[in-house]
Amino acid sequence: MEKLAIFTEPLIDPVCGMKVSPGNSAFVANYQGGSYYFCAEGCRKAFESDPTKYLESKPSKPKGWWGRFLERVAKSNEEVFGCKGPKCH
Repeated sequence: MEKLAIFTEPLIDPVCGMKVSPGNSAFVANYQGGSYYFCAEGCRKAFESDPTKYLESKPSKPKGWWGRFLERVAKSNEEVFGCKGPKCH
């Protein structure tokens, strides 16, 4: 009998970038043999309409002092406003 993998660490929703706990998410899509978990039905539908758009490799973040500055601003905004991506629900 084969054991199922149990994920204890959150995964990233490929559409909006939110952390998703696979054990608690009811929004799942299967694509090319992989399972992808989503925070909301809207993200799952967006993924299913064009999976390659969300699975393409993302460009690397800017380097140097400007890149570090932008990362700190993004982190600060997330802490203050509570959301770093689109509101999905």
